[in-house]
Amino acid sequence: MNINSLIKTLTIEEKIGQLLQIAPFFFIQELEKEVSGNITDLHLNEKKIFRAGSVLGIGNATEMISVQKRYLEKSTHKIPLVFMADIIHGYQTIFPIPLALSTSWNPSLFETMGRISAIEASTAGIHVTFAPMVDISRDPRWGRVVEGMGEDPYLNQVMTSRAVKGFQGDDIKKVGHIASCVKHFAAYGAVESGRDYNTVDMSRSRLFNDYLHGYKAAIDAGARLVMTAFNVVDGIPMTVNKHLLRTVLRDLWGFDGVTISDYDSLHQIIDHGVAENDEEAALLGIQAGLDIEMASICYVNYLKGHIESGRVQVALLDEAVYRVLKLKDDLGLFEDPFKGASVQREQELVRSESHLSAAKQAALESAVLLKNDGTLPIQRGLKVAIIGPYANTRQTNGPWSWHGRNDLNDTLENSLNRLGIQVSLTTHQDQPDYTEQELKTLEDVDLIILALGENERESGEAHNRSDIRLPRHQERFVKFAKRIMKPSVVVLYHGRPLDLSNIMDANSILDAYYLGSKANEAIAELLTGECNPSGKLTMTYPKSVGQIPLYYNHLNTGRPKIKGIDNEFTGYYLDIDNDPLFAFGYGLSYSNFVYGKMRLSAHDLGMNEILKVDIDITNDSDVDGAEIVQLYIRDLVSSISRPVKELKRFSKQKIKAHETVTYTFELSKDDLSYLDEVGHQVIEAGQFAIMVGKDSQHVQTEIIRLHKEVNS
Repeated sequence: MNINSLIKTLTIEEKIGQLLQIAPFFFIQELEKEVSGNITDLHLNEKKIFRAGSVLGIGNATEMISVQKRYLEKSTHKIPLVFMADIIHGYQTIFPIPLALSTSWNPSLFETMGRISAIEASTAGIHVTFAPMVDISRDPRWGRVVEGMGEDPYLNQVMTSRAVKGFQGDDIKKVGHIASCVKHFAAYGAVESGRDYNTVDMSRSRLFNDYLHGYKAAIDAGARLVMTAFNVVDGIPMTVNKHLLRTVLRDLWGFDGVTISDYDSLHQIIDHGVAENDEEAALLGIQAGLDIEMASICYVNYLKGHIESGRVQVALLDEAVYRVLKLKDDLGLFEDPFKGASVQREQELVRSESHLSAAKQAALESAVLLKNDGTLPIQRGLKVAIIGPYANTRQTNGPWSWHGRNDLNDTLENSLNRLGIQVSLTTHQDQPDYTEQELKTLEDVDLIILALGENERESGEAHNRSDIRLPRHQERFVKFAKRIMKPSVVVLYHGRPLDLSNIMDANSILDAYYLGSKANEAIAELLTGECNPSGKLTMTYPKSVGQIPLYYNHLNTGRPKIKGIDNEFTGYYLDIDNDPLFAFGYGLSYSNFVYGKMRLSAHDLGMNEILKVDIDITNDSDVDGAEIVQLYIRDLVSSISRPVKELKRFSKQKIKAHETVTYTFELSKDDLSYLDEVGHQVIEAGQFAIMVGKDSQHVQTEIIRLHKEVNS
């Protein structure tokens, strides 16, 4: 396809149409309207509709084929539509929410999730997914932490790269491969007060060193699109932030793909107070480098006028149109506008046994054992009761699983029964109020499983919480179990880190999040020891909401609080200590892993030398398990203040009972560097702490010195 030749045949209106994304019901009125906001009142006429370049969401292959056929019948140049959708952690085979999946510390699971999601979504004719979401967040009040990979830049980078590879494969032109749109550029996870769409205000040093790595990793992995965030950065809405969209994204990083606004966000800059109306919003958007506007019509209504008045050069429009058409060509849509859409393939591939098996394996690795006094694993022959508001829940898919069906998911009771565990009673209610017969049954059981947490609508976009304790006073279930003197195991279904301080009297706590289509089957195997828990947290769990933001890789202060030293004038609280309830990287196992002393290849390192770090881990138990070993660094003296710890490597390995395994890591000068305020790498000689351990709080430390190169 000669795209430049095609562009020359298009009128101004037809070019602008390629920059418009609208919902499928505009093309076929009888389709269900799953939209909200400004898009419901756009008053688009038929000419504008059938010049649009892309579609937001589609229900299935039949709908996609109908929309594409009707569009091509009415389109002058027969340029096919590209169909985009939020396929975040599965299409119909639902994997754990991304936050849970990140606790596996297994990058291959992100690639598997992406590959299976792409295979299934493509059967409906979806060509682009708005994923992965790589927004670093240190505030669990924010509902969208459910979509992200936690608080750490390095872990985020590693998982992001594999997710993009999974979605796109080796060639997005192939059937079963879809393009990845990384989001939300930039720093969306840093919204003030954890309130969605809120202001972001930070230094450029922090922006480059903490918040931009995930987007850069996605682009380096080949992501074809970038979605702008709703928030402002430097007081400028990201949708029209020329510095970040052009200077950083295009010039510094070399991104040549498509940029797209989030839902209605170009129009929303009026409410931000940086545009008087949609006409001005259109001007700011095209100048900043925004290619596609989703669910608003600023470009369609006003861009032509800006070109005719000379405020916008046609060349600027042509650049954006070129990128959109190039994406369609790369996807193979000019050759096959219906690429991938197939009712037959849908029936064969969606929720296939192999896909569900992969989702179950991901679920098994994505739960975190937070507490265990030996109550777990549940022994065969014990009588068990399951109580709490989620005792018989099938709602385990979590937010952003709009094609997934919770009704097809199994219950925990059924899953335990299949493993030979006798469940004497399953009853769900918001408070522990029971009939006389239920109380009699509960007094006769050996163990109570407390199914607690959030409902699916209590996390996700726009679902923020100011109080992150368990809602509806669910701690009463823990107190109830203690009152009747029964051991209790809490299973947590939720989408964000929680303040669990008031349920720590439970004997065991399994943090299950929303684990997807095979959640309860996986939970049952973890509770019974059929599978050994191996997940570790990727966000810090606070003791109180008042500690937020609380994250492991913080900067030191000039007056740090040091344990054991009584000094009033340091950074601390009067009513609580500074430590989290559960630290980043924390997670228990049924195995007992014993760490040997780490060994370094050198304590003095030249700039171009590689540091090798070894450590022996012994499984001193009768239970096979998998341990995640984490390596952190600290730049002890730098031109700018650097974090007290930075994750730089991790490794997850299976270790058989009574076996010893050597973990080996390598670091280069790049791992000891940082970025300056314009995004350029800085490498400075000096001392660095090398730390290895089982989590961010429990590490052993050695000091090395990085030397400058001596000119010969």
